[in-house]
Amino acid sequence: MKHTKICIACAALIASTMATNALAQNNDGDGNDKPFSLFGDALESATGINAFGFLQLGYSSNNTSTHDQATAGHTNFPVAGAADEGLQLNALSLALEKPITTNILPRITPTPGPVPWDFSWGFRTELVYGRNGLPAQMFGFDSQWAANATPAGVVPGSTRQNYIAMPQAFVQAYFPVGLGVAAMFGRFGSGVGHDIAPEWRPGPNVFYTKTYTFVAQPDQVYGGLLSANLMRNEYGFLAGELGIVKGRQNLNDNNNSNSTIGALRWRSTDMNTWIDYSFMTGDEQNDPTVNNVQMPIARIISANGQKREHHSLSVGFKPADAWQANVELVYGKQSGDGQPGTIDVLTFNPAIGNFFNGGEYSAVVAQAVYTASDKLSYGARYENFKDTKGVALFPVTAVPSEFNAVTLGLTYKINKSAILRPEVRYDWQTGNNGINAFGGGTADKQTTLSTDLVIYF
Repeated sequence: MKHTKICIACAALIASTMATNALAQNNDGDGNDKPFSLFGDALESATGINAFGFLQLGYSSNNTSTHDQATAGHTNFPVAGAADEGLQLNALSLALEKPITTNILPRITPTPGPVPWDFSWGFRTELVYGRNGLPAQMFGFDSQWAANATPAGVVPGSTRQNYIAMPQAFVQAYFPVGLGVAAMFGRFGSGVGHDIAPEWRPGPNVFYTKTYTFVAQPDQVYGGLLSANLMRNEYGFLAGELGIVKGRQNLNDNNNSNSTIGALRWRSTDMNTWIDYSFMTGDEQNDPTVNNVQMPIARIISANGQKREHHSLSVGFKPADAWQANVELVYGKQSGDGQPGTIDVLTFNPAIGNFFNGGEYSAVVAQAVYTASDKLSYGARYENFKDTKGVALFPVTAVPSEFNAVTLGLTYKINKSAILRPEVRYDWQTGNNGINAFGGGTADKQTTLSTDLVIYF
């Protein structure tokens, strides 16, 4: 605890120094659109490599935890994003990137403009330290670093320990083939879902806390992805993606079976309407022969393949100049054959032989953002997430339930380098059969007040 307080105090001091420098160097009227930079332009000018990052400090409180509970970690669960109460260092993130010249951004979008006719290559690598370093870890790599070791008998994240991770490290290339093709290989965010994880720049999202859908969707993967422009005309821009990866946050394979990720992404010619269908599917069980069960990502043990799939359909549009709206529909499933030896390590009871027979989940998320000025945006978000078998949201919760959440938030742009995002969020359960998920299992509803300060450099 003492070490954590020192780390947060140091981060606060860094934030104060950076904010002071940013205010001094980066006034909105100075004609410079770039954020404050710790590194200047020398590296980019000499090598074409960009160095940048952000510092995210948060504060949160809810109405269900006791005073003693609030001093521990993850007491806002199953609310994610601002997982702790009180002051928290969410992330100190550093990145190096050599961008590619392209008309398609892998995992994100096709872009307007002419088709580049030259080959281009680049890379990106990231390092993050803070509370977000725990969910950003990957089995077989940074999850095994000594700095991330948790004392025996302690649930990871249940204290205020900060973690370190390298959430992305990949090479990518653009090929002047057809209407434009891009490829990437390494460790990267899957691109499945509306909010792309890992979060490389928190600011574009009005909300500090995350949706249940964000928790359930695939985070990082290790493998390769091919992205290609399929259509570029007066009907819009259409891109397709397909990739082969080891599994969810998995460098050390747990079942000797690969997974597939893919997407179709359509954009209107004015880029005001976005439609994305994205998915991931593949066996995610732990083979009985593996040395370590890959908890919390993979809870199922079986000698047979047990497929997990996640599908997302996201529609974003601008009903008016100052408004932006998005609706996401999600369906997912963790298969289970119910055969002897197929078990969920959380729920299996050998006395009754409740072998795992699978579970489905679904969700709808709707949000609207109103941009009042260059400095101020307001947002409202509603989510309904049905997980009646409790298969989708671990480790934030394993309670079978239907979760609902309403969030009201705003983003205030202090200057080009710093933003503030206060919000109020109300969550409640239905169909939970008296099993509560909030307040350490004491409540079926929760109000959470949170705010974060994000400083870019």
